[in-house]
Amino acid sequence: MKHSKWIPGIAIIGLLLTGIVFLNLNNSDKIYQVGIFQVVRHPVLDAMAESFQNHLMENLSGEINFETMVPEGDASKTEQMAQKFATEGYDLVFVIGTNLAQSLAKKTSTIPIVLGAATDPEAAGLVQTWEHPGGNITGTGDLSPVESQLGRLAEILPGAKRVGIIYNPSEDNSGIIVTRFKSQCEKRGITPVTATISSQNEIRQTLVSLVGKVDALYAPTDATVQSAFPLLIKTANELRIPVFNCDEGTVKKGAIFSVGFDYMALGRISAEMASMIIEGKHSPANMPIRLADQFILFYNPNQIQQLDLDMPVTWKKEGKQTYE
Repeated sequence: MKHSKWIPGIAIIGLLLTGIVFLNLNNSDKIYQVGIFQVVRHPVLDAMAESFQNHLMENLSGEINFETMVPEGDASKTEQMAQKFATEGYDLVFVIGTNLAQSLAKKTSTIPIVLGAATDPEAAGLVQTWEHPGGNITGTGDLSPVESQLGRLAEILPGAKRVGIIYNPSEDNSGIIVTRFKSQCEKRGITPVTATISSQNEIRQTLVSLVGKVDALYAPTDATVQSAFPLLIKTANELRIPVFNCDEGTVKKGAIFSVGFDYMALGRISAEMASMIIEGKHSPANMPIRLADQFILFYNPNQIQQLDLDMPVTWKKEGKQTYE
């Protein structure tokens, strides 16, 4: 009789264990649909997207179907792709590009959107505040550290008094950077010189117009400028205009230096946020916009030498040299 009393208990435990195993199997069999909406193909943005994918696969149990769409700056394609993401049952969309996020946000208020390196999502109208997004959108920001960038410029070009910035005025994030750039220049007694383009076809003509008017040129995280960066560097080298920037990839391609974020780290952080949203642990509305852990100085010794500049001795210790 004593033995028989344990049989129901054993059976219940067995059923519970079976249920746990069943639940785990169900969880591991889950297939997630995740979109990646990327403004243009660019080494830095590609690396961030790849980092996001790799870390999301590590953080989530189950299979993930990724679909990447890149409109390459085409407004009509942006709208078509945003409509597809909004209507075809995605669990989450990772968006690299402020204007892409704005387009998608107009089409869905329910699908979670995680921003990848948005310059200022609050100013762009994507979230209520950085600390309390308040809707279906959160993610990471890459508000350009203009103060640090101009500080490094003063180290390598201490006589620079006129600094240009080239950008496409139709991009909201660029307007935000330009405002901060002008403010920081004025604090340092530098004259900011703005140059606008609407397409990469205007790069050469615009740079030629800057000859004799600028001591250096800042190329911000503007999609039009970044997509045309090889042409920009080629032309700037011909005209002997030093270019500085805000990411490692453009330093490899010929900028003299950058102070910026580790964009692969931003991909990792975005993936961590995405996994918590997909698993239902957090809502985008209550997840503050996050930044990368630190700024990094990248410099190109070959480009510095080519332009006959004297590299600060501290850069070898403080920064990371990079070139193609």
